[in-house]
Amino acid sequence: MGRRVRGVMPQVRLHKRSGNGRVFVGGRDVYVGRYGSPEAQARYLELMVEHGYLPAAAAPVAAVAVACSAASIQPPPPPMELPPAHEAVPAGLTLGELCRMYLVHLEPLRPKGKTCSRWNRALAAVRAMRPLATMPAAKFGTRAFLDVRQRLVATPRQLQEKKPPKVGKRSRRAKVEPPALPPVPVLLSRRWVNDVMQAVRAMFDWAVLHELVPDDRAAALRVVKPLKPGESTARETPRRKPVKRAVLQATLPYLTAEVADLVLFIRWTGCRPSEAMGMRWGRIRDREKPVWRYVPKHHKTAHRGKQRHIAIGPKARVIIDARAAGCGPRDYVFSPARSVRRVEPMDGVLPMRQAKASPHVGERFTKDSLRIAVRRAVARANKARAKVGEAPLPYWTPYQLRYLRLREIRKAAGLEAAQATAGHSEAAMTDHYAPANWGRAARAALATG
Repeated sequence: MGRRVRGVMPQVRLHKRSGNGRVFVGGRDVYVGRYGSPEAQARYLELMVEHGYLPAAAAPVAAVAVACSAASIQPPPPPMELPPAHEAVPAGLTLGELCRMYLVHLEPLRPKGKTCSRWNRALAAVRAMRPLATMPAAKFGTRAFLDVRQRLVATPRQLQEKKPPKVGKRSRRAKVEPPALPPVPVLLSRRWVNDVMQAVRAMFDWAVLHELVPDDRAAALRVVKPLKPGESTARETPRRKPVKRAVLQATLPYLTAEVADLVLFIRWTGCRPSEAMGMRWGRIRDREKPVWRYVPKHHKTAHRGKQRHIAIGPKARVIIDARAAGCGPRDYVFSPARSVRRVEPMDGVLPMRQAKASPHVGERFTKDSLRIAVRRAVARANKARAKVGEAPLPYWTPYQLRYLRLREIRKAAGLEAAQATAGHSEAAMTDHYAPANWGRAARAALATG
């Protein structure tokens, strides 16, 4: 980013992490409030007058303009509330009003206002039913349900426009800009379409519970079965598979020390990456026993009243013990603030050294930061392997470590141990992660068949 010319009035910029506006004035960043709000504009004008960019006489005029713009902003519509039990449900309740009431119902269930799979599916269901917003909710049946599903199957999702490739280093000569690549339409997957339509059924179940629609509406939607492979033109996605051990070992040297320990912790415990990234020291129990127990406060099934217990064995415990120095109960066990990049010695002459971490990193990892770190490590590993003529490594995601660990546990200790490790309520979900071992079937066929 280029430097600002001296004497030019600074502008308000968006701080993406907090959503606030900030102005670089007086040699430092000053936060003015929520980006784009009238309060932020008023504070910005005060700063410009205080530092001499605007005359003092211009402040009252500008403040009046800000007040007028704030008065012109229309307030959002009030949320729809459930009618009292003694009152009848209005016959003219539309599908759009029902969707709005359902989202208001789901809002308190979101963990600290964050997005979750249930909320994302509900939003996708509401968007899919938007063309039928004026339709009476009591008349929404199987035909309308099939129309919404067919619209999801036939409507492609527009990906973001790709950036044109770089043409080379900067030069003073005029260069020809390459044409921008058009966005590529991609059909929604069959599994995602089934998940969205299941969210529609869940919304009508809630509506029947609160007597907003007739009782037969939810039962009618149960008649429509989920899409099966080959029944539609929806895109089929491959099943997620565990990462191979050789690929994991070849990637570890190209990760930072902090990310490598986090990856190994997920690999030896089989927990979800979100559970490992949010682990605090105060949530680790039974430290006097051979196997420690980690009880996360926030996890996938917390809204159902379930408690999660993650067993920490000797190999995972060694990783945690190495990070215990100087940490309090509220500190994260794995923090990107302690992450440093490994710098390999060149030709064995330079000693091993480590670069300092960026001061702009946060206190904890996120799903995107961990995934990007693994992907970049694989790219660096493939670049090094290409120089010696070795085959490139396939790209993998941190969630594939969970698949690897659960399959190992089921093979060694059985289905019940894998189910307890994963925290699944039903064995059918564990079968998805760790299917029945083919080797045992082959040995039984060899011995008895």
